[in-house]
Amino acid sequence: MMRRISRSTSVAVGTIAILTFSIISKGMGFFREMLVAGLFGTSANLDAVFVAMTPATTLSGIIAGAFAAIFVPVYHSIRNEDPERSKRYAGAVLISGSLVFLSMGIVFLVIPDLVIRLFAPGFSGEVVAYAARKLRYLSIYPLIGGLESILGAVLKSNRRFIQFGFSQLFFNIIAIPVIFLTAPFLSEASYILAWILGNTFTVIAYLVQSRDLFSLRIGKGTSIVETLYLSLPLIFSGSLGVINNMVDKAFVSLLPPGRVASLQYAHTLLGLITFMIAAFQMTAYTELSEFVVSGDKKKVQERLRKTVTTSLNISLPLAAWIIMMAEPLVRIIYQRGQFDADSTSLVSMALIGYGALIILSPISHTCTSYFTARKKLKAITIVSVFSIFLNALFDWLMLKPLEHAGIAASTSLVVLNATIIYVWLIGREGVKFMPVKRILRLLGLSAGVFIVVAFLRLNTSTLIWLVFGNALFSCLFFFSARSELKAISTRMKMLFKRS
Repeated sequence: MMRRISRSTSVAVGTIAILTFSIISKGMGFFREMLVAGLFGTSANLDAVFVAMTPATTLSGIIAGAFAAIFVPVYHSIRNEDPERSKRYAGAVLISGSLVFLSMGIVFLVIPDLVIRLFAPGFSGEVVAYAARKLRYLSIYPLIGGLESILGAVLKSNRRFIQFGFSQLFFNIIAIPVIFLTAPFLSEASYILAWILGNTFTVIAYLVQSRDLFSLRIGKGTSIVETLYLSLPLIFSGSLGVINNMVDKAFVSLLPPGRVASLQYAHTLLGLITFMIAAFQMTAYTELSEFVVSGDKKKVQERLRKTVTTSLNISLPLAAWIIMMAEPLVRIIYQRGQFDADSTSLVSMALIGYGALIILSPISHTCTSYFTARKKLKAITIVSVFSIFLNALFDWLMLKPLEHAGIAASTSLVVLNATIIYVWLIGREGVKFMPVKRILRLLGLSAGVFIVVAFLRLNTSTLIWLVFGNALFSCLFFFSARSELKAISTRMKMLFKRS
């Protein structure tokens, strides 16, 4: 008989749980994106849909992400003193957040045209009108997405990683058939309907799994004012990120149709490929917050080092592989139906431009998690402000020679700059966590394999290049991530032995 699932799991077991469910979910996600590509390609209408989704998902995501990030350390502090009060605190965050998200949805419902013009000033009047209608449909999404983020934070704060990972499966289980069944009638708008319904069912699953962790009977001492106050810098810095996104969209909207969709496809594909790193970072932040709250600086430094090392062991080989194999990868996944060879070329160029994010984003996220857990948010705000001007400069310099791929590369350069500053700032606090020697070894090894595979591409047939190139990158990945793969294997064996 199977043992009852533990209510509280370690970082390692939690990572395995989220990773397992992520593999299933991302597999369905690959199919979902293939379905969307085959049905709609890189059309102007799909550009409009993605632009309409940008304010609905990004703006609400900023506020929800800020609430969720600050929630974790504040929740841990309260729970250490009074577990019952922590339930009232979770309920207070849910209610306060819901009011904010509802207000945002009303704005999208009332003035969608103005919002769309801010995000895509280069669109024609007809496309703006189409996107505005879709944004009205999405006015309910801020509430849905906001509750999803906060409830997910409640589960992760209590180390209910298995329940969190399992609940995420509902999105694609609902979204895929919705797109398939409604596309003949709703066309590109079926993607919006699928997004809303898929996330709604995920929220319901989160509610079921976390119903004993929050109370809507709010009293004094819930720390909601502290949460709102601490969230403001994160909301502000995230809003600056939206400005970067708006600047990117403004530049891309000056290019021929299909470029916005190309960036969206490439960015989504990156997320589907790098889910292993995301799963580990979700669970690591919970432990980092606990160490920060307990005041154990040595454990904080060790947690940061382990997080960065594990992320790099996985991300460096992946980045080298994606940059080299972008075109055949995009062709295999997307090229069918309305998604033709020209679409493959557009998306693969964007994917190469985003490639460095695979390495940089995990490090940057780890650094911001440290500042958030310590409730020291000034650094995040300052770096975000500087990044706006840098992003606009890079977009302007790189748009003409590289078009939309230059916009993607600009994003990578901005994140590189922010990461360097974050690491330097943390180092000034006496926390040295970057595995410099490990990074240099992995860079050298990855560069060597990349050069060999590039040589094969220039001097052999396509078949030989693909077979031997992918074999070499696979060997590189298994060598680089051998410790992580061994740990996962060991944990899996232990879990099965306990069953």
